[in-house]
Amino acid sequence: MIIDAVRDLYIARWGEPSRNARFQVDELEVEILKWNADANREGVNLYVTIGASARPLTGRDTGHRVEFFTGLLPARDEIASPLAALAIYPAREGVALDHGHTVQAGGPLWPGTKMRCFLVLRPIGDIIAPLVLPNGEHVDFLQAIPIFESELAYKAEHGAEALLGLWEAEQVPFWDPGRSPMPM
Repeated sequence: MIIDAVRDLYIARWGEPSRNARFQVDELEVEILKWNADANREGVNLYVTIGASARPLTGRDTGHRVEFFTGLLPARDEIASPLAALAIYPAREGVALDHGHTVQAGGPLWPGTKMRCFLVLRPIGDIIAPLVLPNGEHVDFLQAIPIFESELAYKAEHGAEALLGLWEAEQVPFWDPGRSPMPM
């Protein structure tokens, strides 16, 4: 089963999670696991989904599946519910998410933030490689970065790669939940 293989991969890579939460919308279920920053080599609090890969993506080969992750420092455990909603989004809305896509959360990603959207990307850095199962099914792990409305507008006008380039040039700590929006 794909879900068990995903869980096994996470635990083999990072050990037992420090927290987990389960979310369900209708018949769609997803878990969010967390690893503390001091328990992984990425140096951020990792939040990952388990459950998005249980269903094929609309318009894609049925063997191609995805899961999502985000890294934050300091921790913001309130990200669990919006991340679960992101994991359920492809099945609920009938769309396949991929590199450069954005998904609005419908509200702040956690209390006190003005970030209301995820930018979905192929992982920045060597965080977790795709999982290939013996039956040919494979799971890609997509990074979900919280972004501000101004960054969403910039991405819409210039593209995801341009936004990433701007962040790199300006040394934007996109993993910092307390960061300020960039003047655009």
